[in-house]
Amino acid sequence: MITIGSRTVKTAVGSMIALFIAQLIGLENASTAAVVTLLSVQSTKKQSVIVAIRRLAACLFGIGLAVLLFEGGAYTPIMVGVFLFIFIPAMAKLRLQEGIVPGFVIVMQLFITYHITLDFVLNQIWVLTIGILVALVFNLYMPSVEKELCELSIQTEDHFKAVFVQLARFIRKRERVWNDEFVYKSENTIKRGLELARRSVENSFFRKEEFYLDYFTMRKQQLDLIERVIPIILNLPMTFEQNEMVADFVEGLGFEIYRKMDAVSLLNKLREMRTKFEQMELPKTREEFETRAALLVFINELERFIQIETDFHNKGLEAQEQNK
Repeated sequence: MITIGSRTVKTAVGSMIALFIAQLIGLENASTAAVVTLLSVQSTKKQSVIVAIRRLAACLFGIGLAVLLFEGGAYTPIMVGVFLFIFIPAMAKLRLQEGIVPGFVIVMQLFITYHITLDFVLNQIWVLTIGILVALVFNLYMPSVEKELCELSIQTEDHFKAVFVQLARFIRKRERVWNDEFVYKSENTIKRGLELARRSVENSFFRKEEFYLDYFTMRKQQLDLIERVIPIILNLPMTFEQNEMVADFVEGLGFEIYRKMDAVSLLNKLREMRTKFEQMELPKTREEFETRAALLVFINELERFIQIETDFHNKGLEAQEQNK
């Protein structure tokens, strides 16, 4: 089944309108306005503005260079090659690569006249301006991705919860085979969330839309940490009293993983558990020593996991204070 996205609709309708305006005004080579609009419709508002400015600058540079070469030299294929030898490296140096194609289209229309006049140069500038402005107007509409971002955040939290519940079962030695399903699902939702969050930020001119970008960045850091500690749990030698304590905490963390989790309370519980570990009798066997050592490493990583969440919430509170 063929799906038509909003960018396709904007490109088609925008190109049609640009052509209509250029023809209505009576410009020569009016079809070029449609081509410029097609090339200028972008995925985000900020990107559209940047590309529009770069294309306009590149085309004006190309027109000036064409006048010097064609009128000062000759209207020959050799001179077109000389133009490109100068134009392309210059655009790359000035970081105006987006303007190479439309600039060359405009210049070739100047070339086929075999005589550049001020009126025709102004005509080309109008054609270019109409194409770019129409694209900018259509790019002001960008479909909201907030609903999808919210759904992805909920899915990510559900996947994290499933991972922690499974980790708790492994700590209690009630599972034998690890299932990576929810780790992979977390990777996918976080990756998609970061892509959409970056697009949302790029579509904002006047206010910061960085909550979800910070959120999924935080989740990515936490997931990297989870993936590091999984082997520690899978290779626990034995089950002792400490296993049950850690498993209870991990299971509780899984149910409190959502964005409004009480990170301060969890940190306090974790530190209390570490203190109890220190007050217990020393290990009597090598297996008990290795198990307790592994659990302590795991607890330290859990503390980093919660601290990442705490930093995220603190950053959000600071942003709210600044906006007041």
